[in-house]
Order: sequence, then structure tokens, then C-alpha cells
Amino acid sequence: MGIFILLIIILGFIAGALRKELVLTLVAAVFLAAWAYCLVMPLVLSFIHHRRGWTITARISPREIAVGDETLLTFPPAEKFFRIPGVLIRYRVNLTTLDDRRLLHDCDPDFLQNRTDTFTVHDRGAYYSAYDELAIFDVLGFFRCSFRIPQDLSPRLLAGPGAAEEALPVTVRSGGTEHHSESQYQRTDNLIDHRPYVPGDDPRRINWKLYSHDGELFVREGEREPPPHSHLLILVDTQFDPALYTREQARRAVDLLCESALAAALSYADEGMDIAVGYSAATAAKTHSLTPAVLLAYPAAISLLSPAEFSRTPGDEDRGVLILALPRTTAGESSALDGFLRTQAQNQMTELVFICKADDNDLHRRESLAEAAGACAALYGRKGGVTAKHYAF
Repeated sequence: MGIFILLIIILGFIAGALRKELVLTLVAAVFLAAWAYCLVMPLVLSFIHHRRGWTITARISPREIAVGDETLLTFPPAEKFFRIPGVLIRYRVNLTTLDDRRLLHDCDPDFLQNRTDTFTVHDRGAYYSAYDELAIFDVLGFFRCSFRIPQDLSPRLLAGPGAAEEALPVTVRSGGTEHHSESQYQRTDNLIDHRPYVPGDDPRRINWKLYSHDGELFVREGEREPPPHSHLLILVDTQFDPALYTREQARRAVDLLCESALAAALSYADEGMDIAVGYSAATAAKTHSLTPAVLLAYPAAISLLSPAEFSRTPGDEDRGVLILALPRTTAGESSALDGFLRTQAQNQMTELVFICKADDNDLHRRESLAEAAGACAALYGRKGGVTAKHYAF
């Protein structure tokens, strides 16, 4: 921009000299003086603050938030910057996710109350920052000097999804159970202590002796038996098919998977299940040590063309599995989903749900996604130990 203005000023001087118009020459001189001020003053201010410019940094807290919440940007106590009229100083937080979502926030540290500022995060994601930036520039925007303040490689902000309003209408078969050693079972044939069996009763409470006589199922009443503690692993498949999704559409689709996964995790946790959450990734797998809401900030939309696998931890093979995935036009052996199903334990129970939602009014796209989701459910439902369904919003 500054070079373009300089060319105009030069043309003004040339035109004034050729036409011998003093007014045109004076106007060009005034613009030249302003241009020179805008060039020199940011350089002077940058030289004055060059040491501080490389070291000032802001802290983001809380680090773990939900989408739509505000987080706080805090600067350390320090003297105010020396100022020159017509020159601005701004600190920029530059955050990105693995699927190229960007979050930029600018502020002037000298004019913040208590050296703090707030900003709202509207998109889910694990936000990293290679550097923050301190910029010194003229008020007209002709010239800009900046200092890049390096940051570490760990995520500076984790924006978890909100839970979907309703959990998916699927019945998940859970994994193993744990029982308390003090459980006692009353071995009696007195019908007063029995009631008819209904689906959902623990089969260990069935009195098989009565069944052999009458052919009807009864369960013993009055037993001090704690409810089983079931294990469930919820996985989010972040891979998308470029034939069905653009990059931006895939990001929104993975957001939907994460919202549905969180709703399922909260619903089953309320029923007393032990929940673990994982996802497919092209980078190092994360552990299950984080809460589901925080861990679900990490999943990023990855193309089927990228190598990926599901994160695993010891003991996952003893859990029931719920996998949420996006529809695709082909089933590739190199995909994270196919790799997981190929290597899972033979007795591991897996519920696979393909979820699709057309976020526009394109009826053709809506039908294409629903058709692909149905075809995927039919294809993967033929695999041993897998119950596959599709769900369209």
C-alpha cells in the first residue's frame, strides 16, 4: 500500500512540473510528508520497543471451554508502551486448528482494564499457536512492523462441543461387568419371592429350576445385587470422503459427530456406564485421561486419502464400541474405520452409526448423503460383530 501511494505522489510531482501548477506540486509535497511520517515513525517506535517486542506474551485462561463461551487473555504487569501520535500498537493472538480453522484476536495491551481482555470462541477445536504477534503500524495502514513471539507446540485453547439436544436412538451393547464381592443371591423356589422375567433383567437372577418345571421365566426378588458397571468406548471417525464433502462441509460434519458423541457419552454415563472416548487421527493418538467434552475438542476433519487410525488404550478390547462416522462412497482398506474393524477382537460388540446432515437447502445433496449413508450401513452391517445403522438429520 505504501509503495502504491508513493507512486501516486511521484506522478503528482511529475504532473505539477509538466503543467507548471504550483498547487498540484504542493499537494504532492504534503502527501509526501505524510507518507514519510508513516514510514519513519513505526520504524522509530519499533526500534524503541524491539526488546520488549520479542518477549511480551499473553496467557489464555481458562484453557478448556465449551463452544460459545468466553476465555480470558491476560498480560503480565508492565510499563505502558511509549507512544507516537498516528502510530498504533496491537497484540494479536493467532490460533489455528489441525483442520485450518483460524481464530484471530487483536487488542491494545495499554488500554485493557486490569491487563485482561476477553474473546468468544465460536468453533470447536484444539487451537495451537506457532506465534503471537506484536504489530506497530501507522494509522493509515501504509507500513507495518511486527514482532513474532514464539509459542510452544501444545494446544493453548481447547473448545469442546456442546452436546446434541437428543442422544442418537441407538441401543449399545456394553462390554464386561464388574460385581461387588458382597453380593448375595437367594436360592429359593418360593414363588412369593419371584416375579415374571421382563427384558432387561439380569439373566443371573433367573430361576432356571422353575423354568424346567413350568417353561416360564421368573427372576428372584430381594437380592442384594448392585447394578452392573458396564464399559463402553465411543469413537468418532473424522475421515471424510472428498467426493461427498468439501473441507468446510467436513469440518461442520465432524462437529456434528462430536456433538452426538458427547450426548451419547453423557446419556450412558448417567446410566452408570464407564465411558471412554477416542477418535481417528493422522497424528499421535491422545489418551482417554481427559473428560469427553475436552477430548472431543481434538478431532479434526481428515480426508480418506490421509493415513489415520483410532486411538487405543489398554482395556479397550473389553469394551462395547459405538462408532460415529460420516458416509462415504467407497470402503477403503486403508481407512481408520476399516483398520479398526479388521483388528478388533472377535467377541467385541460394535455399533456403527453413519450420520449425515445437509446444512443447506440442496435437496440433491441431501438425497446423495442419505443414499451413501444407507449404502454404508448395509455394507458394514455384513461384517461379523457389527451392527450398522444410518441416521439423517
